[in-house]
Amino acid sequence: MLKATPAKVNRSRAIELARVGCAGDLPALATQLHEIERAGDPGKRGTWEYFARRLRLWIQAGIQGETPFRIFQAKGNKKLPFFSFSSLPGFDCPGAGACLYKETTEFGTGFCYSFKSWRYPAAFLRQLQNSILLRFGTEQIKRAWQGIPDNKTVRLYVDGDFHSVEILRFWMELIRDRETVQVYGYSKSWNLFLALEKEKFSWPGNYVLNLSNGSRYGDKVRRQMEKLACVRGQFVAVPVSRKWIDSKAYQDKANAGSKEYRAEVLQALRALHPGEKHFACPGNCGNCLPGGIHACAFAKLNGVVIGIGIHE
Repeated sequence: MLKATPAKVNRSRAIELARVGCAGDLPALATQLHEIERAGDPGKRGTWEYFARRLRLWIQAGIQGETPFRIFQAKGNKKLPFFSFSSLPGFDCPGAGACLYKETTEFGTGFCYSFKSWRYPAAFLRQLQNSILLRFGTEQIKRAWQGIPDNKTVRLYVDGDFHSVEILRFWMELIRDRETVQVYGYSKSWNLFLALEKEKFSWPGNYVLNLSNGSRYGDKVRRQMEKLACVRGQFVAVPVSRKWIDSKAYQDKANAGSKEYRAEVLQALRALHPGEKHFACPGNCGNCLPGGIHACAFAKLNGVVIGIGIHE
């Protein structure tokens, strides 16, 4: 008997899984997950087969009960020592431009770093689970949100973005109801924010928004966004020497070359945004500023352009 080959889910196959799931064809998604599951040993923890089985069983149970992956991750890694939420990049990013498409219309060829996580089955399938919940199971998100302790920080959308006005309103109302929870994030879905602003929507005081570059909207729309009460300022990705990416200098102040890397980021920011104040992201949100303060959620840095090196 031939031994089954362990499943390998490449970019194109992941895109197909995401497309089917976001379209709401959950029976077809369950079938595709079962095919992945059967390619190897679904009992072997940490594999595509193992996680595909968990997601399939949840889908076939009507996306009810305990989710196969935590909806909010608590202190997922050293770089992000906060609670966080992610969904699918690209599929949940209606404002994406250069970050998603690079010189062509081929999906996922831009500088968006989120697709790197698709190499890991738990990361991709968690994003897929959450994108499904955003469309068909928001009550489960509400329950998970209420489980976050008071006086914690949440980064909303590490991957993905607000994909509709309804979902933007959903999140803002949840955030307003938990005043003791500080929430920050990044978005290119500027048209959705401006649509709510036209309704004279009251933005929650405990939410801080950074305007990501790579949006398909231009400077005129960005200037409109900068007037919103919830907006801190711009967060932009700038080209830097490849050596800083290869050496991981961009990930932490403690890494070799970090000081030189951040100097290069500042140089690029001054060229792109002359006459403005600038701050180079050190990569690790936990030691961004003294006392554990995070620049992207810090009111005293309102209007400051924060930059990071492109690391796709």
